[in-house]
Amino acid sequence: MANQSALAAAMKGDKVNDRQAKTALGQAVTRIASLTKRANASKEAMAHTGSMVVHTAETQGSLFLASMAEGYFGEDKLKIGSVDVRAPLALTAQGFGLYDTMKGGKNGGAHLLAIGNGLLGSWLATVARKAGQTLATKKGAAAPVASASPLLPQVQGALPFQALLTEPALAGPPREVVLTPRTERVRRRAYDEDDDLS
Repeated sequence: MANQSALAAAMKGDKVNDRQAKTALGQAVTRIASLTKRANASKEAMAHTGSMVVHTAETQGSLFLASMAEGYFGEDKLKIGSVDVRAPLALTAQGFGLYDTMKGGKNGGAHLLAIGNGLLGSWLATVARKAGQTLATKKGAAAPVASASPLLPQVQGALPFQALLTEPALAGPPREVVLTPRTERVRRRAYDEDDDLS
């Protein structure tokens, strides 16, 4: 308490002895060092936070632009042969980014790593969408197909109308029936009568 009062007294400009002055000076130096350390830690945290924001923006921006290019140009335009260019570009950027980061990160390796992550994310999203569509198609093909015939009311003790039509006793050989309009029938009848008269 005496030390704190000596520092407070020195700060106010009150008269203090040599011992109190040394103690007050030591406390002042300790406080200044503590404040400097706290300010440096805060500065580093802010710089790290800013760097993370930039890398997140680079990842999301490259993912957005690569996916937009796929939508605009079409998936086939992003391929050389059968290889989607996003995958090798992403792996190259990630590889160089990791290498540069291990060497100290002086050539923007963290930025390249973030851009590579975005490109790879866009390519993986396309691959995952196709895989989901394939699974949905396989699931749809495995589901039983519903009967296309309409449901007929069931009368207890009687056969439905459709069952009567398919009975072998009622079925005969198929034959062709041609329906003609009435005016043409009249013309044919007149033509047939002329043949009979001649």
